[in-house]
Amino acid sequence: MPRFSSQAPSRAITLRLLHLWRIVMLCATITHEREHPALAILILVPLNHLLFNVTAGLDQAGIGPATRSNTRPWGVRAARVLAVYVLATSALVWWYGSFDALSADLRAFSATWEWWVLVFTMVVLTVLYRPLMAALRHLVGVTGLKDARLWSALGLAVAVWVWCDGVFAAVYQQLSLLCGGAGGSLCQGERTFSQSLVRFVDAAYFSTITLSTAGYGDIVPLSDLAKILVSVEIIMGFGLLGFLLSRVAGFTATAPPNAGKIARSGPRPPPTHEEGDPPDAA
Repeated sequence: MPRFSSQAPSRAITLRLLHLWRIVMLCATITHEREHPALAILILVPLNHLLFNVTAGLDQAGIGPATRSNTRPWGVRAARVLAVYVLATSALVWWYGSFDALSADLRAFSATWEWWVLVFTMVVLTVLYRPLMAALRHLVGVTGLKDARLWSALGLAVAVWVWCDGVFAAVYQQLSLLCGGAGGSLCQGERTFSQSLVRFVDAAYFSTITLSTAGYGDIVPLSDLAKILVSVEIIMGFGLLGFLLSRVAGFTATAPPNAGKIARSGPRPPPTHEEGDPPDAA
């Protein structure tokens, strides 16, 4: 116990220094991206929350269930957190070009009112980020999104979708190649698409927007054969989309609404009889 008490002040000082380091990096990043504040803030809020949790985790040894991360020695965990901070700082300095440019820009921007508006906005969004993430974690738990069967089904459906996309792209490319040359009776001397799809990239792009029913209208089928193929692909796209939604809805419907409560409460003990009450008949 005396040894732990002697280490507590040094650990507290280390945590405060790491949090100060995190705030400095946050301010420097905001300064660099002040021309795009909305995008910078939306990206920095979750990253700031991640660094905060990693740093605060150093002060939570022995709290909660024992895991591989919180049973390691404090020095090992602190070294890993320090490595994350060094990596983030190195990336920030590389982004600026030099440490001198970073410090000069930070001093200049901190004297303006825009600096304090961005800092205040960051603080407010950081506070709101916690309940938002808690709500998302609850949603993931009650909807069964942690079930591996759901993701395997979605992965299979996406693989089938990509395969169909590639097959139709290859068909469109071959049709464009045939009708660009001597297509004979297949093309009947008419253009197949409004834009040539002899490149597979163009054919894959057209197949993707067709299968997803986006329909930008930049490439349209012109011949009867091309229109038939596009119609078939659109119908298949609706079928695959329905399959994906049905799988998600099926797994969501089978998740018990009180699964989290049952897991937290644990198994109930068998009922006991009060003194003087006769036991139930066998």
